[in-house]
Amino acid sequence: MPTQTSPSTAKKGYETRDVPARPWAWFTLGFAASLLIICLGTFVFIRFLAAPGTIIGRTGHPADKSLVRFPEPQLQSNPSLDLHKYLQHKQDEINTYGWIDRRSGIVRIPIERAVDIFVNQGAPARPPDSGLTELDMQNQKAGVEQIKPPDAGVLPPK
Repeated sequence: MPTQTSPSTAKKGYETRDVPARPWAWFTLGFAASLLIICLGTFVFIRFLAAPGTIIGRTGHPADKSLVRFPEPQLQSNPSLDLHKYLQHKQDEINTYGWIDRRSGIVRIPIERAVDIFVNQGAPARPPDSGLTELDMQNQKAGVEQIKPPDAGVLPPK
């Protein structure tokens, strides 16, 4: 269906009529009303899900009652004393000598002594490059078949 143009429009080379305002006004009004309905609906839905006496995501407590202790059954009668004893035990472990496994002859030594030994002996060094990759060395330790380094003169086929 051909469009009809006025003689003035054809002469100017572009459309001279304005976009009709009434459809845009209805669209804008409908869009704003939809947004308002969605926001109100979401608010009502959240209030419906929240039971009385709760704050969304957590339980509200009256201001006059405070939760000093957890309800029964309590697994620890005095948590702060238990923590203090645990930390003291760990301090004793790192500052004294003792057996870890007597049958295997594994002992623990104080951390200061371990640091002194480490400083005097140094860190274990990696052996000089043997041409094997890290994976090859791990396989060798695991007892997998020996993998030989590739020959420099042999090139893979193209």
